[in-house]
Amino acid sequence: ITVEQFGNFELTLEYKVEVGGNSGIMFHVTEEGKRAWHSGPEIQVLDNELGGDQQKAGWLYQLYKASLPDWAISFARAVGREAPDDTDATRPAGQWNQVYLRVADQGEVIVNGVHYFYFEKGSEDWNERVAKSKFAKYPKFGKAKKGHICLQDHGDRVAFRNIKVRGIAADGSAPDSSDGDLPVGLELAFPDLVWEDWSPEDDRGRLRSLRIVELTHAGDDSGRLFAAAQNGAIQSFANRKDVTQATMFLDLRSKVVQWNENPTCDEYGLLGLAFHPDYEKNGQLFVSYNSLADPHTSYVSRFVVSESDPDRADPDSEQVLLRLEQQVLEL
Repeated sequence: ITVEQFGNFELTLEYKVEVGGNSGIMFHVTEEGKRAWHSGPEIQVLDNELGGDQQKAGWLYQLYKASLPDWAISFARAVGREAPDDTDATRPAGQWNQVYLRVADQGEVIVNGVHYFYFEKGSEDWNERVAKSKFAKYPKFGKAKKGHICLQDHGDRVAFRNIKVRGIAADGSAPDSSDGDLPVGLELAFPDLVWEDWSPEDDRGRLRSLRIVELTHAGDDSGRLFAAAQNGAIQSFANRKDVTQATMFLDLRSKVVQWNENPTCDEYGLLGLAFHPDYEKNGQLFVSYNSLADPHTSYVSRFVVSESDPDRADPDSEQVLLRLEQQVLEL
């Protein structure tokens, strides 16, 4: 598929293969041999169920297979599960799959966003694997530093789309794709905004972060914005540049885990806010958080706005919709 020969490169494409189909992506293909696979290693493209091959899609044929990373194996063992010998992220025949291939000092294959394996052409490990494969009798196999990229045809129907390839450096770094500096600058959206009941300094004079995790609106044409902070404070303010004061809409600070009080809780606290699509009529909103009383459980709760004050949600109106216990992995 390429007239140009590539040395170090990145390739992404999507494929869809028929039931029982078998194809492949070959790289560093040279023209001395009778067949492309006499020189070019092949990334498998096939139907894993009925493709008629013990190798699976995404594997480097007869050389490298997809394997779980060490952290995933450790996690499986920690939760009492059996870690499989390999992983399969492909979708069934007839559906589109994406393959990412990087060839450089360290090569890599990713299928549908899942890392499969690394490889180093010409390394001791590579040469040992080649010596045990059917390619050992082809002296040119895997030796070229650059070559064509080819798509294999076994007579089965297979479609490819969104094929993109670019040269990269040997260390895997990509070229700068920018055309120069954009004529843009930074400007504070709300330069004079003050948050209710919050200071950028704690009681000991140390700086602290507010950590806004969500900035949204209620879809009620009120012109208000709602900012949810990880510490459990949800405040509202007018969506104007000259706005000076935010007001507390819902205060859950006494209920949620405080991320800055424990180094292991950096990703705990209030983590999500969403308003009901029909909020203007029903006044419902939804919050996701870690409870101070049960830190290792994620909660999704529904609240409603106060009947007497449209700028306040009723903290006593909470209805827990979902409790999800988080697996705690001891390393």
